[in-house]
Amino acid sequence: MIHSRRSFLVGVPTLAAAALAVPSASTAMAAPPHQSPISIRSRSAVAAPELPELVVDYPSHVDLRIHYVSRDSADPAACTIRDHEETVEAQVPPGTATVHLGDVRYELLQFHFHTQSEHVLDEHRFPVEQHFVHRGPDGQTLVVGLFLTGGGRGGTLQDSVLLELPEDCGKEVDKIGADLAGALPHDLSTFRYDGSLTTAPYSEPVSWLVLRQHRAITDSAITNFQQLFPQGDARELQPLNGRVVHYRKQS
Repeated sequence: MIHSRRSFLVGVPTLAAAALAVPSASTAMAAPPHQSPISIRSRSAVAAPELPELVVDYPSHVDLRIHYVSRDSADPAACTIRDHEETVEAQVPPGTATVHLGDVRYELLQFHFHTQSEHVLDEHRFPVEQHFVHRGPDGQTLVVGLFLTGGGRGGTLQDSVLLELPEDCGKEVDKIGADLAGALPHDLSTFRYDGSLTTAPYSEPVSWLVLRQHRAITDSAITNFQQLFPQGDARELQPLNGRVVHYRKQS
């Protein structure tokens, strides 16, 4: 069977993907939204060993520029509005980090954080969720989601970023020589589904690969980020609307 790139990403059968890609005028308005984040139930996820493995090519030494993201730059008080539209983002130099699915290459643009986790796994919310945002050769968006918990011993990329956050919207932090290669767990098993951005304009489609294995960081790193967003910066859960979550085991 010949699969489209989208079907390889999230496991949508080719014919269904084609139907979604070119909807008729009568069905386009009726098509339910495929928004993110969602609640993931591991027992309901469909095993999909035929999907391509996630191949990560992140460097052990990369220079990052970390800044506070305000979605309303015209508002001088925007930095005091701490909601799901705001976050702390680390920009990655172009061409330095990629992931591959099959023969398709996705370049890492940036990563950012949300508290509490936006996705829910088996009815459990994690203290923080990290999103690695990638762009494909035809402008596709692919996001790798990683759950972060406390109790870690330190020394991770996440610790180094979250313990030295920008003071306000107007300042940036340069992180020299960050270890991006060690940011992800060894177990790269993922839940995959077709969704959206979790901030405005909530664009679709976005291919989501949510890692099953979480990463432990220090309690102080989690606390430092949560103090920046005392009310959290996570979007509310969205309905599945008939979507199927696939599980690609990879360890």
